[in-house]
Amino acid sequence: MNTLGRLTSAISRAFLVLVFIAAPAFLLPETSRTGQEISLIIGALLAVFTMFEYASSHPGLIDFRFAPPYNRFRFFSFAVMVMALVFLCRADAGADAFSADLLTLTDDLVDYLSVPLSPVVLASGLITDDPTGLNPLVERAAALSFAIAVVSISFFTLFVWIFRWPAERESFNLWVNLPTFDPTLGKDISWRLRRAGLVNVIVAVALPYTTIPIASRGGGWFDPSALGNNQALVWGCVFWAFLPVALFNRGMAMLKIAWLIDRARTD
Repeated sequence: MNTLGRLTSAISRAFLVLVFIAAPAFLLPETSRTGQEISLIIGALLAVFTMFEYASSHPGLIDFRFAPPYNRFRFFSFAVMVMALVFLCRADAGADAFSADLLTLTDDLVDYLSVPLSPVVLASGLITDDPTGLNPLVERAAALSFAIAVVSISFFTLFVWIFRWPAERESFNLWVNLPTFDPTLGKDISWRLRRAGLVNVIVAVALPYTTIPIASRGGGWFDPSALGNNQALVWGCVFWAFLPVALFNRGMAMLKIAWLIDRARTD
């Protein structure tokens, strides 16, 4: 890609990051002006980071930058999760014509996911005794974000292992696609990739169960009643559900690269 094309791509990606980071503050009901300004500032900072990362021809911090559609899929999952939760909060306030249908859908998801050992049960159980009546919305938000996470992980896993990813296998450069992974250190590279991939997958599976208890009981710095604010609820659920998606998908991608290396050695 030439310099102009790379710069255009970087600016468009940065704009999308700004839009979806700031969107909750402008779409959610009863959001303060201060909250909107803070969201714009945070979105602008992340947009600038994204622009510099993608405008550079050298590797930075973003994994698999030259192995599409890894990052496109990850951002799409993030955007869908953010907007779904925003419209759920709007539906709870009756702000849209489809509010009743969306609430019915999320109630069905709560029923399906309210099974023993479900992370949704753990998440909603934090504020069961909340006198403000917030718990139904938290249950719906947890179920919706978790369902989107499961679908995202499933589709990405199928894509990585069934289709030809990365597309340019012969010219795949491990250094530029995994800039934080040093292939020259330690044992055999495929063994290290498999180990790192499995660690990412295991941590991703454990996070939905451990994040909330650690946050609520580890020092008491998380107050569940803060989820009464719609913006806090949206970003809390995004953090809770999307971080495991990002780690799981990274682990799957690393396991696929390790498999390709092993296969190339035996050919």
